[in-house]
Amino acid sequence: MVTPHPVPLFDQVTGFPPDDAVDLTMSMPLSLAVYMTMLESTGHAADVAVLRAIYVDEARETARGLQARIAAVTAADVPDSARLRVTHIVEERIPRTNGLRPHVHFFVGTTARDGTRTLPVDVDALTTTAEADVLPASRDRLVATTAARCGLVWGATPWSSCEVLEPRWLVTRAAEIRDEEPPCPGPWPRRQVLVGRTP
Repeated sequence: MVTPHPVPLFDQVTGFPPDDAVDLTMSMPLSLAVYMTMLESTGHAADVAVLRAIYVDEARETARGLQARIAAVTAADVPDSARLRVTHIVEERIPRTNGLRPHVHFFVGTTARDGTRTLPVDVDALTTTAEADVLPASRDRLVATTAARCGLVWGATPWSSCEVLEPRWLVTRAAEIRDEEPPCPGPWPRRQVLVGRTP
């Protein structure tokens, strides 16, 4: 059975997230962001476009991955008809940071819908599930797709389980700047959970 998408929390064009929404923010692996910046600055627009499209597709699948784990963040007996309320926004840059830094804000409602009923979302469980299940699955898909379509070589580094390893300077550059990278504050000030953010 294919997991359905969650229902939108708000319309990106005309609306904004409710005050109690949670902003789950997931960043692209830093080495891949550095690689995309290099491609952009050296005139490889077509290669950047491919990676952008892959990342946008992956953000959509990650939203579906959140929906697939609705039982973990609401109640064990949640019906199949229940839907999380999620609107995701892909951004390419972080204020006051040079270069591309693609990341996704998943604005998640603190209640889910089951017809006319509402189900409370446990924000702590949502955070744990995002860290333990949703982000690793998303990274696995990103690695598999970019390796197959773009020839990227991935692996672990001393500070990350998932970085582009070739060319080698990408890892070196990412290691140099990672402690200086600020999180994106997001388009709206809501409770923010930085998923996969290593100290």
